[in-house]
Amino acid sequence: MSAFHRVVPPNRRGRDFVVGDLHGYLGALQDALARAGFDPGCDRLFSTGDLIDRGPDSPGCAALLGEPWFYAVRGNHEDMLLRVLAGEILLLDVWRQNGGDWALDGWEPNAAGRRAGALCARMPWAITVEHRSGRRFGICHAQCPVADWGEIASIARDEKLQQEMLWGRERIRRDHVPPVAGVDWTIHGHTVVPAPLRSGNALFIDTGIFLPGGRLTLLSLDEI
Repeated sequence: MSAFHRVVPPNRRGRDFVVGDLHGYLGALQDALARAGFDPGCDRLFSTGDLIDRGPDSPGCAALLGEPWFYAVRGNHEDMLLRVLAGEILLLDVWRQNGGDWALDGWEPNAAGRRAGALCARMPWAITVEHRSGRRFGICHAQCPVADWGEIASIARDEKLQQEMLWGRERIRRDHVPPVAGVDWTIHGHTVVPAPLRSGNALFIDTGIFLPGGRLTLLSLDEI
């Protein structure tokens, strides 16, 4: 299994769900899962990343990475945390302005930030979900930077395309975007939309839980 790209086999026992960017709103996720009747004994949850920052419980959301039913790709907020922990001090102000205060004591990462970083370091950049229906879902944070999902693992050697996976917004802003080959759907967060938005065969599901009037989107892969 590649640390950059993870392939998850079909779930033969339960349902698969995907959730948009959590940004520390663990309570909102728990409420959404309860409404959906989520069963952690057999169901699985996939996340578009950005588990942390801005909301009330970033440590709690990061701790989900230790659950066997939870899968998440790296978002730009996890990437900022990991870069700061690696010593990129110039990122501190940018990260603080984007909700990273919970993990910092002055200019130094605190214990909560270091614990979250240890969990976030395990996150792949891309996940392929093999669905029991035969469909394939490709998940990465901001957008798919290649024309064919089959090439996604090769981006582990391309830092420019990695940044597009974390920060890119070109695909959601363009009209008549061609579908990504090699996969039925790609699913992303990062760019806030008022409701789940389709562009080609890409689905954007960050509905801005951290904003006034925003909400968390939880979808069943069985129904997409």
